[in-house]
Amino acid sequence: MFKYKRRIRFGDTDPFGIAYFAAYLNYFKEALDEFLRFVGFKPEFFYRNREENYAFPIVSCSANYYKPLKYDDEVEIEVDFEIKKRSILFKFKCKDVADGEIVCVCIDKTWKSIEVPKEVKEKFEKVYK
Repeated sequence: MFKYKRRIRFGDTDPFGIAYFAAYLNYFKEALDEFLRFVGFKPEFFYRNREENYAFPIVSCSANYYKPLKYDDEVEIEVDFEIKKRSILFKFKCKDVADGEIVCVCIDKTWKSIEVPKEVKEKFEKVYK
């Protein structure tokens, strides 16, 4: 399981010093980008790979909140994934604080969904073997 740590910054908080709800989606996206680097992708070539003629735009995201994060707290985000036929579901968990998901659909240059390329599956699965 990949883990990413970050500190809650002042700009992420509301007037009461609590992390603003939308900030969690940014935390998940940061964790996703670091996970992609971990498996061997530069994020910009995962989200839009012109050489290989595929892209993975984000088509859905969600978050569930259980306990507030406050200014200067440190949070550890666990990243997991599930590869489907034409998409990848990324799952995020901040122990006792929040969880969420981001879905990326694989598309070609005409914006039609296509199957997740074999080389992408292999890079992801190699990490967890």
